[in-house]
Amino acid sequence: MKKTTLILLLLVSSAMAEIKWASSYTTALSQAAKEKKNVLVMLSKEDCPACEYMEEVVFEEAIVEETISKKFLAVHLDIHTNTLPQGLGYMGTPTFYLLNAKGEKLKRYDGAANIPTFMGFLTSIKK
Repeated sequence: MKKTTLILLLLVSSAMAEIKWASSYTTALSQAAKEKKNVLVMLSKEDCPACEYMEEVVFEEAIVEETISKKFLAVHLDIHTNTLPQGLGYMGTPTFYLLNAKGEKLKRYDGAANIPTFMGFLTSIKK
């Protein structure tokens, strides 16, 4: 019975995990300033297996979604269809930036990451 309950709780928490992405970079900065949060920027492109892994595995984990929701305003930018903010470059996708509400870079992470590694990145910024 305990195993069944645990499995059900894990499934429910995974099903409820959903990151609310800002509609634009400027919206994310504006809202971050109002809410006194930092900004998480994801640079990606269509048909990127590493980006799909992040979206389908890492971002579906409840602890990742909760951490992003509590600490950040998230914005997802496609390198081919969105104009990238000045100073946010990439060598490949995905590329992640942690910024303050003024758009100043705090930290960068290149590539996909497993859940513990990505959580370390998300929690490396104090505030």
